[in-house]
Amino acid sequence: MNIAIFGASGLAVEVADICREIGYGGVILIDRDKRTGEVSGFPVTAEDQVRALADVAYHFVIAIGRPEIRRRIYHRYPDIRYVNVIHPAATFGRRQRSELERKMGNIVFAGVRMTSDIRCSHFGIYNQNCTIAHDCIVEDYVTIGPGANISGNVHLKEGAYIGTGAVVLQGSSPEKRMIIGKYATVGAGAVVTRDVPDHQVVKGVPAR
Repeated sequence: MNIAIFGASGLAVEVADICREIGYGGVILIDRDKRTGEVSGFPVTAEDQVRALADVAYHFVIAIGRPEIRRRIYHRYPDIRYVNVIHPAATFGRRQRSELERKMGNIVFAGVRMTSDIRCSHFGIYNQNCTIAHDCIVEDYVTIGPGANISGNVHLKEGAYIGTGAVVLQGSSPEKRMIIGKYATVGAGAVVTRDVPDHQVVKGVPAR
């Protein structure tokens, strides 16, 4: 199997390493700026080659941190085969891995822990050692930074971005979740104690 990765940055190289580890024989990076050559030992091709790669049955994943860019790429190429890339050292509660694998385009790094009854969506990035607890909802294009902790009963709406080491405290119940709004950003190290509106940036302890 071969896979093509949108992005040619350090994040894309990290994802390429996972792809090799889980058995992909051919791994190629896609650069929108039409740079070609090699990055960290991986070949790079221009984005205008996407259709040609799809025609020879490449899988695809989007390794770009900004949620809105992942969304735009998916809408440019909605009909190619996106897959989940899951590091073998990620761990899952009962039935949680099968829930994730019904979706597409998710990237799960080493050390991620998802517990139980979490509703996942598409094109999420779950960075190293982040945790997601029970009864959370994670919508499309969410990014969770390294070491961030999402407590139980939290709803991460589309495009929410949780910075490195941030903590989102628990919602009251599955009926009254803590909400991080659409395309909202939680800064690194912040502690979120109340809902965050759509498109807002919060930081600090408590996050404001």
